Amino acid sequence: MRKKSLLLFSLAMTAWLAFAVLCRLEMALWGAAAGLALSLSVLLLLPRGHRFNILSAFSLLFFAVAAVAVPALGDTITKRLPNLLAGGFATLCIMAGYGALEGTLFPASLLELDYPESMRRSPILRRAFRVVTLAWDALFLSGLAVCLVSMLALRASTALLVSSTTAAALFGLGILATPAVVAFLPKRMEAKLVEKGPLSPRWKPPLLTPGTTRAANEFDAVVVGSGVGGLACASLLSQAGMKVLVAERGRLPGGYSQTYEWEGFPLNSGPTVLLGAGEGGVLHALLRRLDLEGMVPMRRLSWGIANGRMALRLGLGAEQDMEKLSKKFPTCRAGLQRLFSDLRRFRGEWRDRSDYLSSPLPSNIEDYHEQFIRHPLSAHWQNLSFREMLEGYLDDERLVDLLGRLSAILGGEPSTFPAYEGARLLVSLFIDGIHYPASHMSGLVNALAEKVRQGGGRLTTSCGVEEILLRGEGTGSVPIGVRLADGTQARSGVVVLDVDPRRAAGGIMPSSALGTDFLREMEKLRPSHSAFLLHLIFEEELRIPDRVFLFPTRPRRVRTGDSFVEIDSLILSREAHTDPSRNACVLMVRANIPATCFHAFEDQRDSEELSTELTALVREELASVLPSVKRATKEFVTLPTHLARLASHGQGAAFGFAPLLTQWYFRRPGPRLAPANLYLVGGWSRYGGGLEGAILSGVVVARELCGESPYGSSASPSGQSATPAGGAAPEERDSGEPRGEGRNGSEKTPGRGRGRGKGRSRRKGRRLSGLRRRENTGEEGGQDDEE
Repeated sequence: MRKKSLLLFSLAMTAWLAFAVLCRLEMALWGAAAGLALSLSVLLLLPRGHRFNILSAFSLLFFAVAAVAVPALGDTITKRLPNLLAGGFATLCIMAGYGALEGTLFPASLLELDYPESMRRSPILRRAFRVVTLAWDALFLSGLAVCLVSMLALRASTALLVSSTTAAALFGLGILATPAVVAFLPKRMEAKLVEKGPLSPRWKPPLLTPGTTRAANEFDAVVVGSGVGGLACASLLSQAGMKVLVAERGRLPGGYSQTYEWEGFPLNSGPTVLLGAGEGGVLHALLRRLDLEGMVPMRRLSWGIANGRMALRLGLGAEQDMEKLSKKFPTCRAGLQRLFSDLRRFRGEWRDRSDYLSSPLPSNIEDYHEQFIRHPLSAHWQNLSFREMLEGYLDDERLVDLLGRLSAILGGEPSTFPAYEGARLLVSLFIDGIHYPASHMSGLVNALAEKVRQGGGRLTTSCGVEEILLRGEGTGSVPIGVRLADGTQARSGVVVLDVDPRRAAGGIMPSSALGTDFLREMEKLRPSHSAFLLHLIFEEELRIPDRVFLFPTRPRRVRTGDSFVEIDSLILSREAHTDPSRNACVLMVRANIPATCFHAFEDQRDSEELSTELTALVREELASVLPSVKRATKEFVTLPTHLARLASHGQGAAFGFAPLLTQWYFRRPGPRLAPANLYLVGGWSRYGGGLEGAILSGVVVARELCGESPYGSSASPSGQSATPAGGAAPEERDSGEPRGEGRNGSEKTPGRGRGRGKGRSRRKGRRLSGLRRRENTGEEGGQDDEE
């Protein structure tokens, strides 16, 4: 705690303590004079413009009135002292109430901890100071109640004894206890928060050994579900020499990330843009590690934004985009310059890690504290909403609303979407660019699936897991295999879930195995939006960018029984016909549908009516910016219920758990679950939400199973960072794995203990060599690589 803040707090509260003690000694005039002097010293020592100034005036006013009233009352003052003390407590209650209205936590506003500036807005600190404030409010109310009872029910001498002693005891207790509570409580809250982090289940991860001879139905790991998170995990394990089984309930692998084809028109059902597919991103690093860059080429997308009043073609590079926005919103020019400068700085902080296939977020209390010093901007934005972040830079509410609604790309809303994720989105849109596989999402999914097969793994479709076989009871159980839909069993000591954990509990595994705490936390988390998809076929090329983010001037509503489906954003995705010589294209329009409205689509008759109304609404909004929509020759509609069957997600949630600031990162489950050797990856896991997070979750699990340290430098037992001094990403790196130099010049992987024997070391070397790939040239974290 800072000494000056402790001095100010002590002076402010000692004034009241001195007044109570001197009243007990029947020296009320001296008490008022001492309180007046101490309150005046507090006022003089406060920093200029401090919000506590107005509250200090209340103390000065009370002690000034008391100093005048005591001589005026003369000999009768002894009988009036309980009244005077009650007036003092009433003043303090007024100060606390007025401070709450003004947004000042009295008296906690005087306290400051020795934390970096970036941590001042930490929700943990705010919660700790709120607890201290409520405790002092309770003391004020208790003192007021005691003084009023003494004044009304007791004789003069007894009333003075009880009221003054109680007042002195309350103030003394508060002054002594507050510094200790403020110093201890935030640390306890931080520890409790980080205990929910990715390493919270305290079991030792299994270490898989490649090349082990196994029976036909025995596997190193079983992956339940074949979303991109599960396929990323399975492909890395297969490349490392592990025998993997991927069991998929649906006809095709990939979950939402699928592309259907109708007469040469690609109909995408999943993500419309890929974040992290450019240099320095998770998907880019994964494809390099798997040697799939040539098989899954990425194309950079052009994009634009429209809201009914304006249409801007963006994605031309950071400087050009900023200039376009500045011309449209001239009052925000300086704010946009600051915003883009901080986005580049944030990009450098995000890339400051041992490799691009590790988590950029803290995994333990040391990382949590270090980020406020090493990555202050990232730490600050973790505690803000996207709208709050934008309002800190931009003066024009129209631009705040326009950029804030881009959060709809990831199923978010500006007022609740985490600023950290919003910054990642803006960096991708304006600096790194947004990408998409040239062979569409099916090309990415099929490449990952083929990598599993090439490594000796097996991928089954239309044959999902019916039951996870466990040995033991409750959270102490461990998986020993799975039973498939065709009745066969697969034996494995490691199971990776790429499914909705709410459906897994009580479905393919008993709820007791996950534990009551886990189930209770799941009940608190809200699922994300689902989606309504409309594919329009055109026998002509549309002269629009590849992606257009359309925001109606006012939200459009469609009644669903007792509620409404509100459409406030449309995401347009244009894809050309697979035959380059044919002048035709398909336009996919995606509208986010709240999970609370999912039930309205479950009835067939109601869903048909809703489909018709939503299609008409979407066409009407499109016609306002794209008149050629009337020339569409055919349309295909995909409802939330179709998506729910496609990926087996509850309520058709397209992004797993909703991307809310109140349920972000630490409050999400995984990748480890309570039963040992059971993992969770994909959109429902800690890193999930978007496709990049789903992939990262699978990569983290695969690297942990292969003996690497995927949680960053501080999480490894060695405690040494592979990032060079200076805070930037290395100029040359193996983006899949940090490298070190062994005693004899051989490579070693940080994160594993020593003294395990030569044979074990050789096996580990063979295992990790399967995960290595060619080096790539990185880039400085803060540079702009715009086109």
